[in-house]
Amino acid sequence: MIGDLVMARLSYMFRQGTPLGLEADTLAVLVPQSDGKPVVPDIVMESYRDIIDKIISQGDFKADEGEIRITYLPKDYARLVLAGLGEKPSLESIRIACGKIVRELENLKARDIVLYYDKSLDLDPGEVLGQCIEAAEMALYDPGEVFKARERKEKTLKSITIVFPDEISGADEIIKKSTLIADAVNYARLVADTPSTQMSPEGIEKEARKLAEAYGLGIKVFHVEDLKRMGMNGILAVGSGGGVPPRLIILEYKGREADEWDIGIVGKTVTFDAGGLDLKPPQSMERMKYDKCGGAAALGIIKAAASLRLPVNIVVALPAVENLPGPKAYKPRDIIKMYNGLTVEVGNTDAEGRIIMADALSYLEKTYRPAKIFDFATLTGAIVIALGKYAAGLFTKDDELAKDLYEIGLKTGEKLWRMPLWKEYYDQLKSSIADTNNIGGRPAGAITAAAFLSKFLEDQSRWAHIDIAGVAYIENGMPKKPYYRDSATGYGVRLLIHYIIEKFLGKKQ
Repeated sequence: MIGDLVMARLSYMFRQGTPLGLEADTLAVLVPQSDGKPVVPDIVMESYRDIIDKIISQGDFKADEGEIRITYLPKDYARLVLAGLGEKPSLESIRIACGKIVRELENLKARDIVLYYDKSLDLDPGEVLGQCIEAAEMALYDPGEVFKARERKEKTLKSITIVFPDEISGADEIIKKSTLIADAVNYARLVADTPSTQMSPEGIEKEARKLAEAYGLGIKVFHVEDLKRMGMNGILAVGSGGGVPPRLIILEYKGREADEWDIGIVGKTVTFDAGGLDLKPPQSMERMKYDKCGGAAALGIIKAAASLRLPVNIVVALPAVENLPGPKAYKPRDIIKMYNGLTVEVGNTDAEGRIIMADALSYLEKTYRPAKIFDFATLTGAIVIALGKYAAGLFTKDDELAKDLYEIGLKTGEKLWRMPLWKEYYDQLKSSIADTNNIGGRPAGAITAAAFLSKFLEDQSRWAHIDIAGVAYIENGMPKKPYYRDSATGYGVRLLIHYIIEKFLGKKQ
């Protein structure tokens, strides 16, 4: 399993008390700002006053968010790192600081870090502890360690000891939980980063089977003959041009003894999207191995839930296809009879994700009846135009769910913004010869895509569609966050796991 390659990079430990006198080569300090000036913790200031006063008086460190200052010390530690958090520290500024700290120290061949913060940081100390770990692990993820044959970076960083003046209740459990969540994020990133020749529909199935074996998950895989028998003609149509046959993969995690399913997840798993016969231009095709990011996130979510042993029942559906212009590829103006009986006129073969997801959503709802259904998909370029590279598009008719996801998104840094699903948008999908078209034209393209998906659910009130096209991977340096590299981001894993823990299960972080 590729997950074996992304287990936690560092060992983490919590210590109550002073950051002085510990065995490490680097002391890193989280520093908030007040009235434009750094608020360096007293115990650090007293120990290194002359050095820190000189740095501040020279204007070399103001504690702005994301600002890092590294200096060398004559005693105790080899290095002192001051990491700015800005005037209003947030969990995102914590992640930015910790991401920058480990990236900078990795380059300097540091080995062991003591990370200190005190009560001048007006945030829950347990949440700071957890987010430091998640950010550090995400920042150290590097797909080059897997795919490069030469020029691999030497791994020198070994440990982070996180110190706070007071006891943090459940610190060991926070460390364990945060490490497992970060591992699941990096696992999802590696699935997404793996080229489509390796992570084809067959490769996704192999990975799902390894995951099922490792965590005792239930698994079902429907291949071409099964899909024909079941009437999964959407998945079959989109996958007909690919060199590797399509399939629908189902994973089941039973975290509690009950027949009910709490969470259903559909992840768009187009392992490579050339656009089909409506071929993409080369510059748009370059990163289309990332069209499986929704499926990768779904795998990461169920991995995290299983490793954390969450008391919740989760079922994941991965419609895995290649969308290529082969001799048997589906064609514009084809009419597809879908799993739920609706017919779809193909207005464009490059609007394929919604077609395979429609079959998967119908199957998931009919077979499992989950209390909540989520789908993650790099579905539309239109959502990138609307929201840029810093937020996913959220579509749901459940006001409470929208509020909960929005709050968790702000907390985790995986932001999303609710978009409308008004009835007027459905008119754009009308077809004169089928029940619906798969496209609604250029206006409101992300909304009409979501409206299309909703047609394949009997009960839309329990469903949320999350369009991650702008946030699933780094493109042209965006989204610019120091805990990401030029790779997949794993967006969706932290969002949904924290949602399940805090909102669905009602547990405090």
